[in-house]
Amino acid sequence: MSLRGVVANTVTYSTLIQGFCQSGKPNVAKELFQEMVSEGVHPNIVTYKILMDGLCDNGELEEALGILDKMHKCEMDPDIGIYNIIIHGMCNADKVDDAWDLFCSLPLKGVKPDVKTYTIMMGGLCRKSSLSEANMLFKKMGEDGIAPDDCTYNTLVRARLRGSDISNSVELIEEMKSNGFSADAFSSFSRDIIIVGLK
Repeated sequence: MSLRGVVANTVTYSTLIQGFCQSGKPNVAKELFQEMVSEGVHPNIVTYKILMDGLCDNGELEEALGILDKMHKCEMDPDIGIYNIIIHGMCNADKVDDAWDLFCSLPLKGVKPDVKTYTIMMGGLCRKSSLSEANMLFKKMGEDGIAPDDCTYNTLVRARLRGSDISNSVELIEEMKSNGFSADAFSSFSRDIIIVGLK
């Protein structure tokens, strides 16, 4: 697809790239990105996020890593949102060890992990059946002064339930309640606990 002959800016290209990624056409999205650059329209951080997220969602992690490399070459510093996308893509591609290496390197890059980074990494470790490592990361998260959100708790509670660790699951749910999460957040967990208990 070409936009030559049409006056397009960064927002126009970014919107179209997102649309093609969401419709399962990452190749067209990549072509538009290349055209954007060749036409002298500069991608911004949002453009990069949209494209990398779309590539990862369509199973093209290596292409996303290539775009990340382009960012570095353009002397544009990726923010934590960019790294969250890449870490999530690595975990989904069963490259949890690579995701862990990237996670551990963030402080060296001058980037501070946020609650989403920790939650994504814990989810990857849980899918790898590395629950003890996920629990240690949860503890480190607190030590770093980052409060868990409902997605963080959801990830760990369900992982513990899958391991039939009901007592620690209940303990974590009680912690959720003490931290002010609403009762709606526990209803599905309660059903899961009952199901596990009946097995």
